[in-house]
Amino acid sequence: MIDPGFNLNHLQPNTSILLFTLGTALIYFELNRPGSILPGALGLLATLLSIASLSHRRLEPAGLLLILSAFSLLLLDLLRPTHILVAVAATVALVLGLRGLLSPSCCPAISFPVYFGCGLLLGTGTSSLTRIARRARVNKGLD
Repeated sequence: MIDPGFNLNHLQPNTSILLFTLGTALIYFELNRPGSILPGALGLLATLLSIASLSHRRLEPAGLLLILSAFSLLLLDLLRPTHILVAVAATVALVLGLRGLLSPSCCPAISFPVYFGCGLLLGTGTSSLTRIARRARVNKGLD
């Protein structure tokens, strides 16, 4: 019998979320220290694989909406000086969005340590990096 190869449907939801977080961290590393192509390329590959794996499952609209609102708040935090509560709200929305991302009827749920840890890491990491980038732009006189 011929082995069909790698199948994204067999990737567990916890693994997909961890892969997404790892890929995002590698992309952040590449953006912070440009020039080495490997971290950015591996990060992009990991992120796209995790998104493809999750897209084969039944996603909850409320979870997707919370994740999109978290990214919108983080983008606002990048573009404008905002209060720290915006970053906290984005992180909370990201954690709750990851918690409710998958329909409980179709597949195993994402475990608490995974959705809490990854949401906290992505939210606080993105907020910290955007504040550093904004401060650097102000110091250079670009804003």
